[in-house]
Amino acid sequence: MANVRTSGKQAAARKVARERAVERAADFRRRQEQLEELAVEYFVAADAVDGINEDAEARIQKIRDDQAAAIAEAEAEAQAIIGRMLDTKVTRDEVAERLGIPVRDVKRSKAKAETDATNGGDEAVTAAENDDESGEQGDAQESYAA
Repeated sequence: MANVRTSGKQAAARKVARERAVERAADFRRRQEQLEELAVEYFVAADAVDGINEDAEARIQKIRDDQAAAIAEAEAEAQAIIGRMLDTKVTRDEVAERLGIPVRDVKRSKAKAETDATNGGDEAVTAAENDDESGEQGDAQESYAA
């Protein structure tokens, strides 16, 4: 009879142990499913971040391209204005002083204008060189007279 009670106790203990094991396994499975779902949500969010960064980089590049074009246009306009000032037979020194820029920038502007004129044709280059040679001598005299 002692065996019967012992085996009954053992059976009851086994049953309780099995129930606990089943509960723990169920908890573990629930936790695993929850972790899997959270991992899926994480990867979706991480992919969204990558997409947002790619879109932002594309927009930034477009803005930089627009900026470069606008700067080039404004610089070309400034160079053209310097060229027009020089066409009025004003010395480079005076143009530089009026604009508050170094004389070397005025010379670069003139050289750039001549380069642009070269692209337009040989006649424009010859005229620009004639103006430059005669203009420098006359400009020096005008500068002292003024």
